[in-house]
Amino acid sequence: MTHKTRRTKIFTLALGLAMCFAVILGIASVNPQSAYAETTTIDTLEVAFKKVNVGDSLAAAFEFENETERTLKVPAGANYTATLQFVSKDGQAKTLWEKDKASFPWSRVENQLIEQKVAYCIRIRFELKENHKLSKDVDSLKRKLKVSGAELGKGKDVELWDIAGQFADLTAIDMDFIISKGLTYIGYRQTVYPKIDEEVTGKIGTLYTGTGMWLRGAPGPYAYTVKTAPVGTKLDKHDGFNDDASTCYYQIIAKNAMDGGTMYITVTAADGQTCDIPVTIAAVSGGHEHTWVDEIEKIDYEHHGYTKCTDPTCPGVAPAFDKGSQYASHEFYSGCNAKCKKCGDLGNPDAKHNFTAAPDESDATCHVLKCGCGEFEKDASGKVKKEEHSGGEQTCLSGAQCDTCGEVYLAATGHKYEFKSFGSLDGTYMHLGFCKYCKEEDTSLRHSPAGGTATCQKKAKCAYEKNGAACGLEHGDFLPHNFVNGTCTECSSDKYIKEVLIDVPEFYKGMAYEAMFYPTVIKGNVIDLGINYHIASFSRNGNGYLSGPHNFKTTFITENSVMQYAFKPQTNCTFPENIDDLSVKVTRGEVLSKKIRDNNGNLVVLVLLRVESVVQSIDIEISQPLAGLSPETITVAEKNRLEVTVNNVSGYLYDGLMTLNRSMQVEVTINAPEGKTFQTLGKTTIENWLCELNINGGNLSSYTQSTDLKEITFVFQTKPAIECPHETVILEAGKTVTCTEDGIKDKYVCVGCGAAFFDAVRTMEWNASGAVIPKGHLGIRHDATPCSDGKDGNIEYYECQRKECGKLFKDAACNTGITLEQTIIHDFDSEYSIDKENHYHKCKNCDAKKDVEAHVFGEWVKEVAPTIEDYGVTAHKDCTVCARHFDNDGNEIADLRIAKIGTHKVTVNFGTINDKDDIFFKEGATVTVKANAPEAGKVFKGWKDESGNIVGTYTEYTFTVTGETTLTAVYEDAPVAKKGLSGGGIAGIVIGSVAVAGLGGFAIYWFVVRKKTFADLIAAIKGIFEKKQ
Repeated sequence: MTHKTRRTKIFTLALGLAMCFAVILGIASVNPQSAYAETTTIDTLEVAFKKVNVGDSLAAAFEFENETERTLKVPAGANYTATLQFVSKDGQAKTLWEKDKASFPWSRVENQLIEQKVAYCIRIRFELKENHKLSKDVDSLKRKLKVSGAELGKGKDVELWDIAGQFADLTAIDMDFIISKGLTYIGYRQTVYPKIDEEVTGKIGTLYTGTGMWLRGAPGPYAYTVKTAPVGTKLDKHDGFNDDASTCYYQIIAKNAMDGGTMYITVTAADGQTCDIPVTIAAVSGGHEHTWVDEIEKIDYEHHGYTKCTDPTCPGVAPAFDKGSQYASHEFYSGCNAKCKKCGDLGNPDAKHNFTAAPDESDATCHVLKCGCGEFEKDASGKVKKEEHSGGEQTCLSGAQCDTCGEVYLAATGHKYEFKSFGSLDGTYMHLGFCKYCKEEDTSLRHSPAGGTATCQKKAKCAYEKNGAACGLEHGDFLPHNFVNGTCTECSSDKYIKEVLIDVPEFYKGMAYEAMFYPTVIKGNVIDLGINYHIASFSRNGNGYLSGPHNFKTTFITENSVMQYAFKPQTNCTFPENIDDLSVKVTRGEVLSKKIRDNNGNLVVLVLLRVESVVQSIDIEISQPLAGLSPETITVAEKNRLEVTVNNVSGYLYDGLMTLNRSMQVEVTINAPEGKTFQTLGKTTIENWLCELNINGGNLSSYTQSTDLKEITFVFQTKPAIECPHETVILEAGKTVTCTEDGIKDKYVCVGCGAAFFDAVRTMEWNASGAVIPKGHLGIRHDATPCSDGKDGNIEYYECQRKECGKLFKDAACNTGITLEQTIIHDFDSEYSIDKENHYHKCKNCDAKKDVEAHVFGEWVKEVAPTIEDYGVTAHKDCTVCARHFDNDGNEIADLRIAKIGTHKVTVNFGTINDKDDIFFKEGATVTVKANAPEAGKVFKGWKDESGNIVGTYTEYTFTVTGETTLTAVYEDAPVAKKGLSGGGIAGIVIGSVAVAGLGGFAIYWFVVRKKTFADLIAAIKGIFEKKQ
């Protein structure tokens, strides 16, 4: 090579490096704004959520960029937006909120508290900005999706459910996310119709999904077990290519006649969480009917029934399904789940008793804690716990009753007197003594008030006492307050009364109103005006007169009523000008209103007295009428669970159906619960009725009440009819498509109007023709593969993916069936293989054969004896086609030679002899054998002789011939090598890389930037060395 040629090649290298560097600089310096408008592909999306827990509002899960528009936060500078489309509960079964739908307001999301094991679905639309589009690779978008503020993944804060739809122009995509606290499933209950002695199969869960069902809230893989199922049920699980794709298949071959029931399949997640999937099993007749042993026995902690069949041919018992099993829930004693009234003790280690106090039959002074099932509460040592009676009050009429168990344990006492003040027409007062318990007066205790000292805070107390009965009633008046700057110098009271606390006497149904006319002022500088100023009323505004001083002894409390109390300011105190500045509280009852009368300045307080046996409120919910439906679809519910009967629905109808914007009239009867009645309604208006009435969804037109107060009939005017919003839909499962039968798609039916849709979000109306899923094989293509070293090839063919089929086909339409053998392309050896009868070409990789033909033998060749100089020849016959030699029995003779006299044959397996083809050696000759190179993953172990002994451990082995010898090279598995490079190897790679990079960079600088020649480089190098010298 000349100097000129070398220089030209170096220059060419430098020039190439310079061109690459120039291209890089050009790319880096391009200004996107100055270039032509080009669409950028986005393959990574990110959206913000917040972490939430059970009990939090569902609305707390969203991190909004614009709460009004419901746009969620995305990374700063992102070329897309993320907008909520809808939020639903139980997957998509119940819509909570939907964008631009007034019938589904956001308040429904705010009021929805997150529950355990409930899946909430959130659909988000990612819309790209101008000159941007989404990647077509949907799987990549799902894989690269990011969530900030919360953890994304199965069993994490937020899960990606699936892609809900992608715009054809790739400018937007809808994604469904799931929030679920604990393992649950999304889907609707299926119904299986078993057949006697016939196989019924299918998937457990929602049809037409890649996983068989949507499991959310815990990570996969998932395991499936039968919790309860009919006799003849089997489960099978098929795992897909990821933890999410696991499908549970069932097979039921019914044996017994069944009443039907619910089969439960327990799903167990990878983290141990479980959930039960219910499957309805329909009734079936014609099978074995049990001859039951008439004994109700425990089945589990929740159910009992017959469990034994006396028929020796019985195929098995499943009480939850089998006909006549009396399968039912346990009948527990109130509050107890330890013992069933029918089947006895359940042996439940977690059972709880409901212990209540009951008299101790062995000790009259004590009570014990006893459960309805007969069990007693015991201490740690096993002894029954006992407590002494306590509480209650001895009266002249009755003894003391234990507050805990209600047993009377102390005898009645005599009279105990307390005093009351009565005024006369002349303005004087008399104090009278009445028994606290029986209310009888002892006339000998009558006296005029006397004694005691009054202050500005307290009246004087009467000092009268006789036979141990002390009066102590207040009498007279308060002394005036000494107000200075609005505050009393004696008691620090404010001139203006700001707070009043009234002690309202105890009351109960059946007692006379008399006691209610004697309230006591506990706090507040006010004076009770007395019984002549108080009344009892049956009206909320206090105007309906019920009782007064003239009849309060003979008028009794039977239902809710209102007490009207009147008070005046104490001496020189005054009420505030604004009634809202005055706080009025009572010890019993409820304050309905308070006001200051204009004519006399007195305080009037209305107090509601509620009786427990009266219904306190009615809360009516009338459903929204839907145009195009029959009036019978209108429902009326009562939120307090009162019994409601719809008597009649009337109004304008067209062809028997409700019409748009027309109201209907609904007549309903509401029944009071057992043991209760309604407040009397006829004495007052509905606005002043002492039962709270709330009506949602209509207006009240009229009402009537039964004489026994147990029924009320209302007539309501509904809201005008609207078009159905399809708020709630239920799934009617379709039919699974097979290779031989058409399938039917799922149908989502509106609960309100019966309209049917293909999807749960009601975007596509259902029709029979569009619901058909054509039958056919579900083919997957297997690409053609040529033969390779050690491996057969195959033609292009198609395989049906359905588990129950699995057939192979030649064409994509799966019309022409083939066998697996027909798909294989064998790699046949060009040389003949043989056996005793035939010769053929054998596949290099399997036992397949082709061109199998019988041998065509020539004439028999007689044996030729060996000499000292020449080999002998073995007697044989030859096939004229494969040219192989055979003995008289048809065995192949590989070598026809017979050893010369004085020589021996040496046979070597998996090696060579002296690098030659000789196999016959004189006795005493030195022979060297060499082993073949080992196959991949193997190493040479040694040479084994015909006795099985290892005679050499090196690949080359030399020995002296003493007779006929056979040697075989032996190999074993290679030891596992350590992965990675040594420290020196890594350092060498790094140094070499740096050197190459340095030389490349210098070449660009010297030849391109400074425009120097190779001669200049030589001169520069010489100059450096000359300077050093």
